[in-house]
Amino acid sequence: MKIHPHNQIPHSYKQATEQAKHQQKPKEAKQDQVEISQTAKEMQHLAVGENRKAKVEALQKQIDAGEYQIDERAVANRFYQFWNEQAGITGDE
Repeated sequence: MKIHPHNQIPHSYKQATEQAKHQQKPKEAKQDQVEISQTAKEMQHLAVGENRKAKVEALQKQIDAGEYQIDERAVANRFYQFWNEQAGITGDE
């Protein structure tokens, strides 16, 4: 039996390069997409309540007049409560 490996090398190389060419075809550029849920769309169209509008306007007037005072302890306490609720920690522990 006679084996001629030198004849198989160019053939194998040619097959490998052709496969590589097919695999390296430029792919279509992907684009990012954002989809807004139906619930979010409905929330955008909800009217802000009159009580909320009045509260915001009153706060805006205080800020513009330089009279708005921030209670740092109350803000810190609210943050503390919020993060403890997120972590599942209650004040009873």
